[in-house]
Amino acid sequence: MTDSATTLSASLNALNVDGNNTAFVTCKSVCDKSDDALNTTKDTVFSSDDEEEDDNKEEYNGADAGGVGVKKLNSTDAGCACAECGKVGDDHKLCSSCKSVKYCSRQCQLKSWPSHKEECKKRTAKLQEDALFKPPPPQPDCPICMLPLPIDISQCQYQVCCSSYLCTGCIQAHWMVQNELDCPFCREVATHDDREYIKRLEKRAAVNDAEAIQFLAGLYDGGQKGLKQDHVKAAQLWMKAGKLGSRLANRNIAACYHDGRGVKRNEAKEKHHHELAAIAGYMNSRHVLGEMEWNKRNFQRACRHYAIGARAGHSGCLSDLQDGVKIGAFDRDEYKRVLQDYKNAFEESRSEGRENSPLKQLMSLLG
Repeated sequence: MTDSATTLSASLNALNVDGNNTAFVTCKSVCDKSDDALNTTKDTVFSSDDEEEDDNKEEYNGADAGGVGVKKLNSTDAGCACAECGKVGDDHKLCSSCKSVKYCSRQCQLKSWPSHKEECKKRTAKLQEDALFKPPPPQPDCPICMLPLPIDISQCQYQVCCSSYLCTGCIQAHWMVQNELDCPFCREVATHDDREYIKRLEKRAAVNDAEAIQFLAGLYDGGQKGLKQDHVKAAQLWMKAGKLGSRLANRNIAACYHDGRGVKRNEAKEKHHHELAAIAGYMNSRHVLGEMEWNKRNFQRACRHYAIGARAGHSGCLSDLQDGVKIGAFDRDEYKRVLQDYKNAFEESRSEGRENSPLKQLMSLLG
């Protein structure tokens, strides 16, 4: 027992030079800053801003079937015909926003855009509203214990070597029986050299590993591991990682738009990226969206966000949903069902190793 405790103590001390925890705290800190950004009052829909609207006009990929000037076609040809000229073909491209009409060429798209624009916006808003409030994907599992990763980010750690998120319970259990600080999943020995650490990370980022890019952005944002602090580059990397599917990256770029860090402050874009993160299952973003709606006195809409978050096991969403029940914005019977789902989600991801992990406590203190 003494040897195990000594090994764990040495492992925790080694965190100061390993870097996994250092950069992890940076990402956590960014999230915490954005969690406080709850006073947005701009009334926007999930659809993006004017710049993103114009993308439909500039890129050849189509528009909406309800637009004026669409030729009448028989039912056989309608599904593969150009919405502007009526030309039938199998290689036409869909509108990237409304996904409802096709065009045979960029010229046809540009010609149809003035008549298609309004219908496209309506259709896009409906599609994204449906996506925003549909049940989120389940939490990914820890690849070692195969339990869902906890929503509490202090109970997870990103491993640069294999681009995996592991729960702190599994990390602690592994380090208790090891004499060196290696990855509990892929067993690669951690490096104490900053250049080698960055080299490993950049190697994964070069092949469009979304989480590696997201993590690298956190190092640039905090000026860690020998990198010069660069908020602009950090924002660019987070944007790229978000497009590749990193929900945490979308969460962090939302924080950048709130703070004006590396980008100009923009409330609409802040909300847009929170929504992207929430759709992907990031419940801290879901909580922020609920607070945004609550502050605008859209209580029922806020409670819809809180209910989704609470069902996934987010304690903050559950607490705020109780306020919605008190003012009559949410049904009491439905709240009982949400509460049961919350308990189930909490128990599914709970383990004694996670709850009592000294690594979790250390991360909480440093964060």
